[in-house]
Amino acid sequence: MKPNNSSQPQGVRRAASTTGLIVILLLVAFTASNYSSLNTDRFTDVPTSASHVTSTATSSSLARSKCDVAKGEWVPDPAAPYYTNATCPLIDSRQDCMKYGKPGLESILRWRWQPHGCDRPRFDPAAFLRLVRHKSMAFIGDSVARNHMQSLMCLLSKVEHPQEIQPKDCIHCTRRYYYREHNFTVTVFWTPFLVRWNLTNDGGQQFMDPHNVYLDEADPEWARDVAGYDYVVLNGAKWFTRPVVLHERGRVVGCSDCGDPNATYVPPHYAVRASFRTALRALRGLPGFRGRVVVRTVAPPHYENGKWYDGGNCLRTRPLRSNVTSLPQTEAAFHAAQVEEFRAAARGSEAGQFMLLDVSEMMQMRGDGHPGQYGHWPHEKVGFGIDCVHWCLPGPIDAWSELLLHLLTNG
Repeated sequence: MKPNNSSQPQGVRRAASTTGLIVILLLVAFTASNYSSLNTDRFTDVPTSASHVTSTATSSSLARSKCDVAKGEWVPDPAAPYYTNATCPLIDSRQDCMKYGKPGLESILRWRWQPHGCDRPRFDPAAFLRLVRHKSMAFIGDSVARNHMQSLMCLLSKVEHPQEIQPKDCIHCTRRYYYREHNFTVTVFWTPFLVRWNLTNDGGQQFMDPHNVYLDEADPEWARDVAGYDYVVLNGAKWFTRPVVLHERGRVVGCSDCGDPNATYVPPHYAVRASFRTALRALRGLPGFRGRVVVRTVAPPHYENGKWYDGGNCLRTRPLRSNVTSLPQTEAAFHAAQVEEFRAAARGSEAGQFMLLDVSEMMQMRGDGHPGQYGHWPHEKVGFGIDCVHWCLPGPIDAWSELLLHLLTNG
């Protein structure tokens, strides 16, 4: 038989109730205090006074209006990384820093990009795949574009693994992948200059000999096939720091580092500006193209004490703060050219057709995130012996897809 609570003295019941209420209030206060102390350094611009927050909807709207995802800091993230080389089979061996034992990798991976003024959610692979169901995405650019695509595919691997369409055993080539469950196709068009190019010496070395670059002609490698894509992520810059002979309107206009003392010098940022102008105009005028274009800005390399071919290296083990670093002169000029050409293209287009994925400042802080000499075994001979251009997978480049999902969802 259940006890009869009505037989208890009224004072005892009132005292028990009061004690329980005090315990609950203490627990709530303790929890709130600890949650605040854990997150204060991560969300420095989130309002803390109740007078600033009238409703959840209003707070979210204000955060979105003030949020510039290109500005922020790298903050500690014990939950990172999203994946490992054991869970994602799509990592290019040259960027598999786990496989080759990059020192300090545990701490290098434990960071997350936090924009000023807003709380950006973690990457949601299921949400991304829902967004792109029955659609297609093209990455157009150099090998860092492939690096980005492989990062995205690793992030999506928690939900689905793709199948490569007509598999190829090549690095510098166009490759396509298909997500059957979501009817989603992703392609990387390898085009290091965005515009048409060829070697000046047909029997020369692809990396060292000068390249003929035709600044007013889009590279047919991508231009002939991209019309049907729903999303295009466009990038490219670093190849213009190599020896190039530049052509416009059917004639040579000059060169950069081409070994001809009598040739007119053309700075690399001029060529970057012209190539982006040509590529963006080609996309705007492409018959049948109705996709959205994301211009991804330059990601700076981090060679110190030399270049990639004469002993330069990247040995840092943690991110820098935004107030102690800035873009090098060359990359700053590339960034300015890309942003200005993006704005010119966006002004003459439908709202939302052109979007800017500005990663330059955030990646300038991450000199620790490159493979360095840990993209191969010490005894192996490879083209990039010390790689401070591409990014470890997993690594800081995974933040690009977080920002990409933000753009495609809110742009």
